[in-house]
Amino acid sequence: MKAKYFIFVIVGCLGTLFTSCSESWPYSEEEYKKVRLWGDPSYIALDEDEFTGEFYVHSSDSWDIYDYPSWINLSKYYGYGFGYVNFTVDENYSSSTRYGYVKIRTNEGFRKEAEVQIAQPPTVQFEASMNITNYSASGDWWYLEVKAGSSQSWTISKSNSWVHLGSSYSSSYTYSGKGNESVKIYVDANSSFYSRSSKLTVKCGTKTKSITITQDGNPDKAPFVINSVEVGNIATDGSIINDFGSKIYSYQTKYLKPKLYIKVNTPGTYTLYVKLYDASGKLRTGANSPSGYSYSTTGTLYSNTTWWKLNGWGNDRAGYWGAGQYRWEFWYSGEKIGEKSFTIY
Repeated sequence: MKAKYFIFVIVGCLGTLFTSCSESWPYSEEEYKKVRLWGDPSYIALDEDEFTGEFYVHSSDSWDIYDYPSWINLSKYYGYGFGYVNFTVDENYSSSTRYGYVKIRTNEGFRKEAEVQIAQPPTVQFEASMNITNYSASGDWWYLEVKAGSSQSWTISKSNSWVHLGSSYSSSYTYSGKGNESVKIYVDANSSFYSRSSKLTVKCGTKTKSITITQDGNPDKAPFVINSVEVGNIATDGSIINDFGSKIYSYQTKYLKPKLYIKVNTPGTYTLYVKLYDASGKLRTGANSPSGYSYSTTGTLYSNTTWWKLNGWGNDRAGYWGAGQYRWEFWYSGEKIGEKSFTIY
């Protein structure tokens, strides 16, 4: 919030008006000609993240600002009558509050001068970051790096019980420190098929940084588990050109077809979404592709089902796929449950 104050500087009084002035003003003519400060306060206290402000000079004569510290930057240095003076302050990297005086006088140089004191606390020097924010389903830890001034305290808070701050055994929802520190952020193993996320909030003074961490779901908790994948090159009529798991040559390619070797945990009918990335790294899609995927396929799986052949993707023209590295990804209920990289020669 911008600091705003009114500074009244009174100088002089016209001769024709002096009689009325003297009747209501309890000072002699000489005293009245001195620069006086009206209003409260003449003291401006900034917040630790506040770097701008203003004060209002009220004078009946010309005035100038003749002295101020170098860390205070003024929008004007002189004026006549009424006028706002805006100011900014440089960051304060010391460990204590500093005080600066802005001194105002009339151009006639009378003894009394107006003075504004500006108090600036240490600037919050604060950063919080994590190089890695995604955790594996098995549980792990990564560092949260906090950087702050040596005298500045900070606090990390969490939003979920499966996250631990500073120690894998800590159940506290907060962790406090001062200055620079690398804090270990632990997560428990994820016993669910679904991925999850949690928010960390780091607060230092008036500054706050939020970091979201994520953890993969446990694929072993899926209704079916993909143990391995083999890819075949198939013709339109379903005949095999290059068998599943054998080398695939570019000049022979037509339809690429994945075969999943699976373990069924819960029998049922399931829809699997598939992504195919070609040798350029591009996700292959068509007019009927689901958003973000190449295609989807639905199948009924039984407790004794051990493999699942999905639909193929390609063209009946031989040589449709160029040489290079390709990748399948297999997604169920918004979670990636398997992938397969393979080479076309």
